[in-house]
Amino acid sequence: MFGFLRSYFSNDLAIDLGTANTLIYVRGLGIVLDEPSVVAIRQQGGPNGKKTIQAVGKEAKQMLGKVPGNIEAIRPMKDGVIADFTVTEQMLKQFIRMVHDSKLFRPSPRIIICVPCGTTQVERRAIRESALGAGASQVFLIEEPMAAAIGAGLP
Repeated sequence: MFGFLRSYFSNDLAIDLGTANTLIYVRGLGIVLDEPSVVAIRQQGGPNGKKTIQAVGKEAKQMLGKVPGNIEAIRPMKDGVIADFTVTEQMLKQFIRMVHDSKLFRPSPRIIICVPCGTTQVERRAIRESALGAGASQVFLIEEPMAAAIGAGLP
């Protein structure tokens, strides 16, 4: 019952999880988020210490090369695939929060994610798991050329 209610208020999202930028499309609203795929991480307690997310997107990109020693601005995606699983998951979580206006009720959206053609099953599973970990109720993967063809209106 609660799953039905939660899905009723949920948005369907399409995510282009790119190496340079991440775009999020919401059905009926268009592209609502276009942010750099950059995360600023604070390292506490040395190299094996706790990592906390300081900023994501534009705010984190502004920190590139300008941060103190314990904060590192990184790109968690390399060549269209996930290079750092946990950081990518946290980045997706933050981006999904930016898209949803409600502070009280955070729906778990259905998400479709574009993936490059040459991705392996392991890389696809990593993308799917990071989206599920970020709060998605269902995750669908589509290859980028297919998404481009649909977006261009090809039959």
